[in-house]
Parts: sequence; C-alpha cells; structure tokens
Amino acid sequence: MSIIVKLSDFLWGWPLLIVILVTATVLTICTGAIQFRRFRFMLKTTFGSILKKEEKEKGEGVMSPLKLVLAAMAGTIGTGNIAGVGLAIGIGGPGAIFWLWVAALFSMVCKYSEIVLGVKYREFDQETGEYKSGPMYYIRKGLGSRWAWLAMIYALLFGIGYFVMGFVQSNTIAAAMKTIVGVDPVFTGIALVVLLALVVFGGLKSLVKVSDVLVPIMTVVYFTAAIVVVFLNVTKLPGVLSLVVSSAFSGSAAIGGFVGATVILSMRQGFARAVYSNDGGVGLGAIIHGQAITTHPAKQGMWGIFEVFVDTIIVCTATALVIMFTGVYDSGLKGLELTSMAFSVGLPGQWLGKAIVCISVILFGYTTAINNNFLFQRGMFYVFEKSNKKIITIVCGLLSLGGAMVGAMGGLEVIWGLSDFFLAIVILINVPVVLALSGEVRELTKEYFGNGQHRK
Repeated sequence: MSIIVKLSDFLWGWPLLIVILVTATVLTICTGAIQFRRFRFMLKTTFGSILKKEEKEKGEGVMSPLKLVLAAMAGTIGTGNIAGVGLAIGIGGPGAIFWLWVAALFSMVCKYSEIVLGVKYREFDQETGEYKSGPMYYIRKGLGSRWAWLAMIYALLFGIGYFVMGFVQSNTIAAAMKTIVGVDPVFTGIALVVLLALVVFGGLKSLVKVSDVLVPIMTVVYFTAAIVVVFLNVTKLPGVLSLVVSSAFSGSAAIGGFVGATVILSMRQGFARAVYSNDGGVGLGAIIHGQAITTHPAKQGMWGIFEVFVDTIIVCTATALVIMFTGVYDSGLKGLELTSMAFSVGLPGQWLGKAIVCISVILFGYTTAINNNFLFQRGMFYVFEKSNKKIITIVCGLLSLGGAMVGAMGGLEVIWGLSDFFLAIVILINVPVVLALSGEVRELTKEYFGNGQHRK
C-alpha cells in the first residue's frame, strides 16, 4: 500500500500534469477553443433545452440527454466536491483552488472530446437494448484492431478503478456520520449496503431513476448553503482571490495549524481533486453519454462541458470559497473535517452547518456509489463480453456491496491514495488515445458548426 501511494504521488506530479496539459492544449486548438468560444451556445443547448419535452428529441439513441447528464453528474457531483476540496486545500493550500480551476478548463475540452468519440463509435447491444460505448470502443475501432489489447486493459483497470472508488464514497459517508452525528462506521456501512442493494442490480435504468430525483435536489441545497456563507462574508472576496492566486505560484507559508505547501503540491492537489470530481480525461462521459438520443456527436459533447462547469466551477468552487471565507483553511484539519468546520463557522448555529454537510455527503456519496457500481459493471461487460450480462451485473453488485462495507471501515488517506492510483493509470491510457484521435474530434466539430447543424 505504501508503494502504491508513493507511485500515485509521483504520477500525479509532473507526469500526469504534462500529459493532461499537452492533450488539453492540442484539443483546445483542434476544436477552436470550444470551451471558450462556444460557451454561450453550450448554455443554450443544455440549460436552454431542459424545459423541452422529451418527445421533441431527435436522432438515434435510447435516452434523453438530460436524463443522462443527471446520471453522469450522479457520479461527478460526489464526495470529491466536499471532502476532496477540503483535502486539496488542507494539503495543497489556497493555491490548490487556482489549479483546480485551471484543470476544470482543460477537463471541459477533454470531456467534450471523449463524448464526441464515444457517440461516434458506439454499438447497439441487442441483448440489453442499450448502446455499448466508451474508450474501449474508440480505442479498438478508432485506432484499429491491433490495439484491442489496450482496450481490454483499459476496460479492466477502469472497472477495478471504479470499484475501488466506491470505497471512497462509503468511507466519506461513514466519516461524516462518525464525526458529525457520532454513529459507529459499522452501522453506517450496514445501512449503506441495504440502500445500495435496492439499486445496484438494476443497471442504467435504476441509476437514471435515482439520479433524476436526487441530483437536482442535493445540488441546489448544497450550493444554496454555500452561497449564504459567501454573501455573509462577501467583503473578504478580494483578499481571498489574491491569496489563492499568489499561493498558486509561490506556495503557502506555514501559519496557524497549516503546515505550508509548495507550488507543485498545490498543482498536484488541484489537478487530482478536479479530475477526480469531474472525471474529465477518465472516459466515463463516453460510456454514459453513448446512450443519448442525439443528431450529432458534437451536440452531445456540449453536455460534457456543462457537466464540468456545474461540477467543478460551481460546486467545487462553492466549497472552496466557504473554506477560505470562514478562514479555517489553516486550522490544521483537512478533508471532510475541514469542510464541516467551515460550514459550521459560516452558517448561523453550528448545528445547521454540520447538518448541511452531513446530508450532502450522504446524498452525494450515495448517488456516486451507485454510479461507480454501474461503471464497474460496464468495464466488466467489455472484459467478459461473451458472458451472461445478468450474471456479471449480480456479481459486480455483490462486490460493490462488500466494498461499501469495507470502505466504511477504512482509512481516508489510504483509500484516496488507492483511488488516485487507479485514476492515474486509466487517464494515462485514455488521454493519449483521445490525443491520437484528435483529428476526428476536429472534423466532427467542424462538421457540426461549419455546416450550420448547430442552428437546427
């Protein structure tokens, strides 16, 4: 475990930063800086389409883009937005917030590109009535059959990675219940296993039903609480922004209970927590959005930019500002404890802040755990492609339930370190593939915007 954590720390240093930055820069050029130049159009096609009736959706696919984006956000808006941001600031200092924003801008174009490729190379599965999509398919079909071995390795590590990441959710929920309410992790683990058992064997349809209800509610409640804290401390905004930017390029001095952080540590924490939160570069967007009813891959890609914007720019930033505005970042705490303290200090009455954090962690963690199980299944569907999918679903579900129990009893930094390790390996496979297929992303983007399809 110690070796894995050390290797994870190394990979999330310069190796991954260079790979992600180079790829995102190339993709930004190839798409004509789509995350900036087409941002207004993105809002129109995502926020603007939410009020449209589902029967008006056109094109091939099995599910509406809105339902799928909520299903995807059930996985991206998770405990990483609460405990992950607290961990980034507690270890990397205020500068980690700046690098989290930078990572989000790059993640937007990465996720857009993954979805574009995912929709282009998807295959309809007669057995399930759904589409098979994701990096494993655009690796095998986009790069050619000689790379089938890489697609297999990706699917295997992706599945195992999201199985392990399910531990993170139960661990964070158990930590919240223990710290805030005083409930023993054993009882939290048992309760979570029971609740997950109601959903994990139902596949995509169960995920969509749960996320359709919980994701909008939990996001609005958490963001509203954060906005209240921000408004109560709005006069601190100039000083906070100045500290965030200066710390990003000079590191953080040791003050109070804060041990200080170097620039590279801030970058590592900002990038790792942003990618863990929005999954840009990982490839899950291609798997979920491959089911979408859409007329063009680039049109569906807009929802990827939307996801990262809501998840990282809005929700993660809300957490970060609460921590900074309340001045608790140098308390010596990190992770969930730091975020919980920030809300307790920022909202009237300590109980209110703790209640908001506890409820948010439970809802965020629960929906993400369901999403992680679904992605675990999809990875295993590819690895054991000729096996009975119902059996795979049952086995993956049982393993996820066991993992939830184990995660509830585990240590925070060990579990986060393990999830970071798998995430890093998966990104190091997927991102270079997206880079190799960037020409196709460019052509599809040009086709969609160049011939006026986006106006239809």
